[in-house]
Amino acid sequence: MAKATNKRDIEWIAKFEDEDFRHQLSNSILPKYMMSTRWYAAKTQKAKTCRIEMKMPFQINDQETAFFITIEVNFEAGFTEYYFITLALVDSSDQIDDAKGEITPLELNEERGLLIDALYYEPFRKALYKQILSQKTVTDGNTKILFEKGKVLRSSQTYESSRVLGFDQSNTSIEFNGKYFFKAYRRLFQDANPDLELTKFLSDESDFNNCPKYAGSVSWIKNEYATISIGIMQERIDNIGEAWNHTLEMMKGYFERIQATDMAPEDIQYINKFDFNSPDDIRSDFRLLIGDDVLEKVEKMALRVAEMHIALFKNKIDAKFFPIPFNGDYTVWLKNRIIYQLNARFILVEENLNKLDGLAKEYAEMFVSAREEITTRFLAFEESQLNSSRIRIHGDLHLGQILMNEQDDFYIIDYEGEPESTIRDRKVKQTPLKDVAGMLRSFHYGVYAVIFDDKLNHKLSREELFEAGEKYYRAIASVFLNKYVTTAMNKGLNIGYESEIRYLLKYHLLEKAVYEIGYELKARPDWVIIPLTGIKQILED
Repeated sequence: MAKATNKRDIEWIAKFEDEDFRHQLSNSILPKYMMSTRWYAAKTQKAKTCRIEMKMPFQINDQETAFFITIEVNFEAGFTEYYFITLALVDSSDQIDDAKGEITPLELNEERGLLIDALYYEPFRKALYKQILSQKTVTDGNTKILFEKGKVLRSSQTYESSRVLGFDQSNTSIEFNGKYFFKAYRRLFQDANPDLELTKFLSDESDFNNCPKYAGSVSWIKNEYATISIGIMQERIDNIGEAWNHTLEMMKGYFERIQATDMAPEDIQYINKFDFNSPDDIRSDFRLLIGDDVLEKVEKMALRVAEMHIALFKNKIDAKFFPIPFNGDYTVWLKNRIIYQLNARFILVEENLNKLDGLAKEYAEMFVSAREEITTRFLAFEESQLNSSRIRIHGDLHLGQILMNEQDDFYIIDYEGEPESTIRDRKVKQTPLKDVAGMLRSFHYGVYAVIFDDKLNHKLSREELFEAGEKYYRAIASVFLNKYVTTAMNKGLNIGYESEIRYLLKYHLLEKAVYEIGYELKARPDWVIIPLTGIKQILED
């Protein structure tokens, strides 16, 4: 337990122990606050009950106590989610960094205070940093919170500064000393987060250098069967932004050069899907349109993705990362999971058809009418013909999960896996080619994001844009695949022979595009045309 030494802190702890106050927190105060945050993922779902599942007092200093809490939310739809929040009491909003941290005014024996999310309170962050450095466990009753320090933090013993990063996301990120990032996981799972597992393994147990270095973690030991990841500390990666933004700029340059040279899209070199080409295999006039520097960057990204998979494949230390073959159990799991998701997507598209217009509506109707064909393709998966290995993979790899630095090198981040997947599904070993499919879909996304961007005032017709864009995508994809496959095979990564590689890529490209429909309809409906375009093209092959 926390050791309160002043009257106000004693009263605050007593207040938190009061059952009526915790009931008010659970049923009114915290649900209202969570709805105002970016990280609460279930805003469209109606909650049935909300309760504080676990609480742990945490000493900020000898005058102040905070509480780590987990919140269990049960929904009318029949599922449950868990969230993490830190609570502290301050005198006024002047003491916190951002109004996002304000929860509600609170009275203690006629003295007014402010209940806050403690991550926005600098003294709390300082205490958190020091606790990670000390590696001391905090215990209360039958549960405990473990604070672990990674190798890169062992030479750093002093707290200098901290700040909550301004961008909104599904977690809350804090920068310490300008050198480290602490990511507080807001949505919790009853198991270790794959982001923590994979980052720690790649950083400490492999020779892969293009990922965040593990600097520490916070884990809540609920019982002997459940260790819940609360947060991870990583070394800061110097970067100039996500590869996604840089790729969009490179793609815009391609279309601008076509218009400047008056080259007809039909005259641009045609490349077959799933060809493996080096940059030298691409015709010189096409390379001028794309840019040799762009092709070099694509190769470097492919190299880093391959190196990540090789590191995960080579593991001989941890059974959680041993490579395994395809088998019948995996096939059953894969088909059940995909068909469940596919049926949900058909329902979602049908419910939103009247909100779409133009080409988006046409492609959405085509998607619905192709239900039987798409279902048949997914159910045709047959593991007996596959000789490659399954490994732990990134699981949600795309250009937004890759950082670029000033030396045109790339770092792969955010290993949490697909947001819609359960924690168990995120840890299922799969073909590394699913990550490759994610990258190819991301390149395809970029092309059509540029094409459908009305602000760019394209001079080409839509048909010309489609033809030029598709040729660009195929060239980029072929260079990426060539570098990835060559590197993987040279280093012994078992991804199968060419026919198996192409089969798995086609399968997972369709899976990824179906997944994207749900994301876009829920988050940004104007973009649903992009995955629908991808599905149309896949079905036409």
